[in-house]
Amino acid sequence: MIRILFYTLLVLAGLYAGPKLVANQGYVLIAVGDYTIETSVVKGVLMLLVLFGLLQLLEYLVVKLIGLTGFTLSSPQRWRRKRSRKHTLQGALALAQEDWAAAEKAMARGAQAGEYPVINYLAAARAAHHGGDPEACERYLAEAQKQPGAEKAVQVTRLRYQLDDGQLAQARQGLEALDAKLRQQPQVLKLALELYRRQQDWDALARLMPALSKHKVLTEAELAALPEEIEVVCLSQSPDREALEQRWQGLSRRLKRSESVLVAYANGLARFGDAAAGRKLVLDRFDKETPQPALLAVLPALSEDAAEAVSHILQRKYPDSDLLELKDCYAALAEQDRAWRRAKEWRQKAVEQAPSAERYRALARVQEQLGEREGALHSYRQLLSLS
Repeated sequence: MIRILFYTLLVLAGLYAGPKLVANQGYVLIAVGDYTIETSVVKGVLMLLVLFGLLQLLEYLVVKLIGLTGFTLSSPQRWRRKRSRKHTLQGALALAQEDWAAAEKAMARGAQAGEYPVINYLAAARAAHHGGDPEACERYLAEAQKQPGAEKAVQVTRLRYQLDDGQLAQARQGLEALDAKLRQQPQVLKLALELYRRQQDWDALARLMPALSKHKVLTEAELAALPEEIEVVCLSQSPDREALEQRWQGLSRRLKRSESVLVAYANGLARFGDAAAGRKLVLDRFDKETPQPALLAVLPALSEDAAEAVSHILQRKYPDSDLLELKDCYAALAEQDRAWRRAKEWRQKAVEQAPSAERYRALARVQEQLGEREGALHSYRQLLSLS
């Protein structure tokens, strides 16, 4: 509506001013040196409009010419980028199909004129790593590291690949060379956790626990189990009785209550010739109502010289228990005491309650000791049917 009103006013203004301009065209004189131009005002205005139009046309042509020249000069670069995008797409598809050789080749080609060559180099390194070519992988990582802002990503990637390849010493050097802030990132903490476990550096793993807890790298259950894992291994690797006792005495009350830690300590005592002390610890730790399966499993190894006595203790303590692991323990204790018939009774009860290949194998060994060939053959046939 406003536009129509504007055009209407413009036409009315023209109708009003047109006759006046025709009646009084005015006079324009332009003198430049020896040259003069004489014309009316109307013609002068028209000439200015025409000149302005010609200048606009000239500007348009110049811009077009410059654009065409730039387009022509940049064509080779555009073609290279187009090929790079094509190779990158082919490489991505090959990665998805786990065609590592094709992916490495395509990604390496795509990096030559790509918009983000660091992505191509990292992808090519991944393909070379999975393809079993560590030298090519390192070469691509080195190229990626030259790109702006890619150093941290390359360091973490290299650390992960070194762990995969079992290069633990190089991975440890790479981890320690990382920036302190980068080492606190969850993905790096996970790699550090794996590295320390594989190197069995339990003291370093213990020092890592506060960071693992702070950044929630592990679940609450995994984090709670980690100290037990560390202490079980450290107790198992104690070089002598003194080191074993020193480690045990330094544990917190919560860790000493852990069944797995107690078993490791008891086994350590047996390893250094004090199985009786380990056996006493295990027997004292049994619950009043139901014995713990983990403690029952270790008890026979600690009772070679007291198998019958331990069996009587358990029978008095749990006269009515139908626990499967308790029957297995009774059988193992009877075997240590060379009471083969009693061992056979317990093995048969355990097999009837929960048949398994391992229980049939144990029953067959006892039957062989008793000279029961037919029974042993039957047990072996049952074992094969479960395998």
